Amino acid sequence: MSLLLSMACTHADAFTACAKSEIRLVNSMREIAQPYHANVDKGARMFARWAGLERNYVLQLNQGDSARQVSLMRGLLVTNARCTIFNVEPNSDPVIKPMVDTAQHAGAWIVTHWAHGEGLHPFNGYQQWIAHVAVDSLEAGRAISAALVDAMDGQGGIVALQGRLDTDPARKRYAGLQQVLKDRPGVRLLDQQSANWDRTAAFPVMQTWLAKYGAQIKGVWAANDDMALGALEALRAAGLAGRIPVVGVDGIPEAIAAIGKGEMQATVSSDAFYQGSIGLAMGVCVLTGQAPLPQTWPKDKREFYLKLQLITKHNAGQYRADPPASTYIPEWDCANLWKRSTGPAF
Repeated sequence: MSLLLSMACTHADAFTACAKSEIRLVNSMREIAQPYHANVDKGARMFARWAGLERNYVLQLNQGDSARQVSLMRGLLVTNARCTIFNVEPNSDPVIKPMVDTAQHAGAWIVTHWAHGEGLHPFNGYQQWIAHVAVDSLEAGRAISAALVDAMDGQGGIVALQGRLDTDPARKRYAGLQQVLKDRPGVRLLDQQSANWDRTAAFPVMQTWLAKYGAQIKGVWAANDDMALGALEALRAAGLAGRIPVVGVDGIPEAIAAIGKGEMQATVSSDAFYQGSIGLAMGVCVLTGQAPLPQTWPKDKREFYLKLQLITKHNAGQYRADPPASTYIPEWDCANLWKRSTGPAF
């Protein structure tokens, strides 16, 4: 028997299910000022209410400080570690390993989202790391880039607002843009700059570009909706809203409303409500014994991609209101936890 298998068997033999009242649900992320993150929190609270665990829900905000994200986790795990499940959006890629290691050492449970370090996988000896729920950021970048280029009839200059460059989603979304531009030589990248996912940072960058490039700008690419909306404010101030197509990622309500008004062209949604809740649902299923321990799951159930939805003026009306809990109840069922999987992410 291999050492890894021996460890898994020992862990399985030692596992004792938690009483439902003992389970603590934790969402760990940067902040909730951005609508995407606010919806992650809403999704988590929606699940907690449905599961009868609303009083057991904890929101941990690190305000962009990776060391604080780990510190908050460690502080909470002084008590009740074995019945605690963390649903984590990393502040940056390098923070994933210390958080996973903290959970592993303490006997707590963790589900991660978006990206993790190269060569790091839940199925490589991590009993407490239940799953990594990934989003194909390269595909998201390609989808919005194609929508932008099509809106420009394949001609003209664009500017690009990048996300935080120490995160995999930012790098891959921009790589998606580069792939599309390679195949569409009529579109030229005039300039690019990181605005760190933030609309207040994106606004002055867009103003500077308008002053520098003027009528050369025929499209605006943003790695998330918050930055897209910052750029849109600058376009509004210049009287150009609706005349220059803008694209983003996340599917937040303001962006969808802007698409409906013709001020934005497209966004891509991975469903923040779902991402806020699915890791907690996995944890409850494992902790109550309704799902097998993660080390018995196939690899493609421990690291998988979520289905993405491109939102344009043709379908924006379907996404304007917050979804009811009934949308997700079938997917929180322990037999349907992978309903939105589109395949392995490794």
